[in-house]
Parts: sequence; structure tokens; C-alpha cells
Amino acid sequence: MIVFGDHKRTHGAEQLREAVLAETEAIGDLPAGSERHAALIDLFVTASELFQGLADAEFDITGVDTSSSRQKLGSEILVELSREVLRSWQQGFARKGSLDASLLAKLAAIDCGSAITIGPAEGYALYALYPETYLLAALQSGLDANTCVIGIRSIGLGLAAMVAAALHAPPPISVRPIGHPFCRHISAAPELLGSWRDRPQAEFAIVDEGPGLSGSSFNAVIVWLRRQGIDQERIHLFPSHRGGPGAKADAETVAALSQCQSHVAGFEDVFDGAVAPGLRDWIGHLLGKADVELQEISGGAWRDYLSVPTGAWPPAFPAFERRKFMASADGERWLTKFAGFGETGRRKLRTSKALHEAGFGALPAGLCHGFLVERWIDADRLDREGPARDLLIEWLGRYLGWRAARLRTDETGASLDQLVCMAVQNCEEALGERFAHALQNWFACQPSPGPTRRVEIDGRLHAWEFLVRPHGLLKTDTVDHCRSHDLIGCQGIEWDIAGARVEHDLSAAELSTLVVCIEKATSIDRDLVDYFEPCYLAFQLGLWTIAGHSADDQDRMRAKRAVERYKAGLVRLLGC
Repeated sequence: MIVFGDHKRTHGAEQLREAVLAETEAIGDLPAGSERHAALIDLFVTASELFQGLADAEFDITGVDTSSSRQKLGSEILVELSREVLRSWQQGFARKGSLDASLLAKLAAIDCGSAITIGPAEGYALYALYPETYLLAALQSGLDANTCVIGIRSIGLGLAAMVAAALHAPPPISVRPIGHPFCRHISAAPELLGSWRDRPQAEFAIVDEGPGLSGSSFNAVIVWLRRQGIDQERIHLFPSHRGGPGAKADAETVAALSQCQSHVAGFEDVFDGAVAPGLRDWIGHLLGKADVELQEISGGAWRDYLSVPTGAWPPAFPAFERRKFMASADGERWLTKFAGFGETGRRKLRTSKALHEAGFGALPAGLCHGFLVERWIDADRLDREGPARDLLIEWLGRYLGWRAARLRTDETGASLDQLVCMAVQNCEEALGERFAHALQNWFACQPSPGPTRRVEIDGRLHAWEFLVRPHGLLKTDTVDHCRSHDLIGCQGIEWDIAGARVEHDLSAAELSTLVVCIEKATSIDRDLVDYFEPCYLAFQLGLWTIAGHSADDQDRMRAKRAVERYKAGLVRLLGC
């Protein structure tokens, strides 16, 4: 099933360097505390994107990984930033003042004349991967300065700098595994390892997020090192979690990763309050509350807070959810959900505020070092108790019209061709070749849609995502799904109209009423709504098929019911 995807963009490296310089200079104006520490991490993430993009640009030209003078200087800068993060954390966020002037000089010396292609690092944007955890993992590893640190790009370059800083090791080198996602390999110049091959006492640390479904990126670097004559026992892994690779890993990869020493630290290990203030302290400072209590509600555990029996719970896809907590203080509850570092998190906060001011979303309190804090609202879900159909359609029309008018974007998303390929592939896997052929013919008979005016779509118009209140509806989970780790990305508002049609079983007349309502705010391509409908059905079909691999029996059944519903929708649309 095709579900996941990445959306990269091309930037001028000079423009990104200017952003790094501005963030570097702004640090000096911040007082000591968690906000300054968070700003340091934001700066580190932005700088990591710049140097990853520059390294990839060189790789695209030569086809091999090398250690150019520009890459060496970039790694030095990242290590210096990592040391500043380390000092800030070890001093309990009490550190203040400007960063060393030499850092600005080094940044100014970087050749940024080329365009670079970057995308949001999933760990920083989606999966609550905190760079500080790599500092602690390195400090606890027993390794020392005689360690060759190797970062796997993209995100691994910056994380490798964190490891090198903690070990007092030389700046890291980096590689970009290439090839099939489940069978990666390394293309590197022989001199990349330099003199490290001739140091029999040296250790080698491979740094990245993951391992993912196949573990092939970690394994590619292990294989490359072994071919350079490096013994297996000298190879160490710095992954983001303690689990092994996923279901797509072959036996060779599983064995190779298991034979290496792994060094991992978790979020709680770093921010437990023993060294630096933790999440509870951040939220208390934001809300002006003492004695904040936290309960993790990730992986579908948020459903424990619904006022419905477990048999009426909506389905969940735990691996696809952001990490989240319930924060309680003085009789109030706040949803605390990972939103991402830097501009990723700030953008979501702006969207959340705008949605609340327009009457569509919950009140946001603010950001806490990557977590967005919003008021938790106790109310019935739309899938349990809803308003009259005309009121529902009128509310949806105002909501989607507002998003279309206010949340336009130049961010990328899947092209129409990519959506069609996904729809046909998922249809074939779920329903067979006959239905896939029928769907391909169906697309061929549709009018060619015009250019898509992309907006920050909601992407989750399922009935359980709405709260029913005395004065109307309220939408939950409004800021993430156009920037998720899936294929869809930002699309025309027609995607959400097709989603509303499917999720709320709108009749032709109701759909027409909804479109007319939205057209008070923006024009709508009605042919595109029709074109998107089978794409939406096929995407949801793939999503809940993968979610059905859950270890929980009840969640597997919930996902299966969702899959059958989307299958039926495709069959009905195709008339087969």
C-alpha cells in the first residue's frame, strides 16, 4: 500500500544561511531559561538543514560522498552549536549571553552560492526526537575522543555532531545511503575515512534516527565499514529507539544491527528534572501554574479520556500519531502535543491561534520546546451525537471556506499523477486487478483538472474528530495532517471537500449545498472534487490497512471495519 511520502523543496542556500545568522545573533537577546534553550535547538535544526543540503548538493554532482572543505567547516559549526546545547542542558538552562563571535565568522565563510533541496526531518517535525537525547546517549556510551562519528544524512548529520561534541571527538563525516529503500548502499570516496582505517584502537559510531521498516540505512554503513576492514565489535550504533528494525528487514540486516552495540537515551532520561527542567516545568511556566500533573496519552491512549465505552472508541494508528500528554493543573486540562521545532512548531501555533479566533478550534496556550499546548475540551464526539444535517453542512462550509481563504500556501504536496498512481496501486492490492483497471479507466474518462491552489488542508474530517458543543461544532487535530509523513501534503481545498463527502456520507444535494457555502469564500473546481474522491478513498484504505497490523485485537478490528468501508466506497464509485 502506498501511504507514506516526503515533500522536499529547493531553497537558496544563501537565504537559509541568512536565517541561521539571524537566529545566532538573536540568541544573545534572550534571558536564561527554557526559551533560550529551545531557541538554541531551533538554531541547531536550521543549521543542520543547511549543511545537510550543501552536502547533498555536492553528492548530486559527484555521485560519491567526500569530505570537502565546505563540509568540514559545516561539521565544525554543528559541533560548536552542539557543545553550546550541551552546556545549556548541563547548566539547567541557566546559561545566557551571546554565542561566540567566531561562530558567526565561520558561518559567513561558508560558500552558499548553490541551491539546495531539503525537507523537514521527520524526527524533528513529527516524532519528538530531541537532539539532547543523543548527547546523553554519547555521554553514557563509554566511548571517547578516539571515535570516528558518521552521520547518516539527512537528520543524522546534525545528530552526529551532538555525539561528537559529547565525546570530544573530531567533527563527524556524513554519508547518504542510496538505492531501494529496503536495500540501501553507500557510494563514498576511498579517502572519506582518512586515517581512521589505520587506527586499530579507534571506534566507529553510526548516527541516525530509526531504524525504520527495513534498517537498511544503518546496515548500509555497517557493510561499508566492514569492507574498509573495520571489525564488527568496533562499530557502535546511535539510533533513536531501542527497538530493532521493522517488518521489512531481512535476516542479514537484523543480525548485523544486533551484533553492534547500541546507545540510546529517551526523552524522559534527558528531561526528568534531575539536570534540566522537564516538560512539566515548561508547561507550568507557560500556564503560570504550579504542580502540573502529566499523563502520556500517545498511541491511542487519548481515547481513555472520551466519555464513551471502549466498544465505541474510534480507530487509531498509534505509529502515525504525534507524542502527546494530558496536563492537569487547578482543575483544568490541557492537551500537550508534539508540534515540532523551529518554524515548524511556530507555524502550527499561528494556525492554531487563527482557528481558535475564528471559532473553529480549541484555545492554544503556546509552545513549550516543541510541544503545542491547547485547552482540552470535554464534549461529545460527532460520531456519537450530532447536529441536524443542515447545520453540519453549514458549519463544514464555513470551516472549509475559511481554510481555503486563510491558509493558502506554496508548500508542496503530491501531484495529481502521484495521487492517481497511489489510488490505482492501493485499489489493486485491496480489490484486485479488475478493479484497478476499472479505476484507471475511470480517471482516463474524467475532465483534466486545472492547476491546484494549495492550502493547509485539514485532512482528517472523520466524524470522531469533531466536538459537539451547545453553540456548534469544534474541530480537533487541525494543524498537523497537511505536514504529516504521508503522501498527501498540502492540496487544494477540494481534497477536504471530497473527504467530507466520504466521511459524512453526503448526498449529491448535500454536497452541492456544501460547495455553494464554501464558494462564498473561494472558487471551487467541482471536477477536482470528483477526481479527488477515489484518491481519498484509496489513501484511507491504505492507511487503515497498515494500521490494521496493530498488536491490539480491538484496534485491528476497528481498522478492519474502516478498511471495509473504504473498499465499499471504491466499489460503489466504480459501479463494478
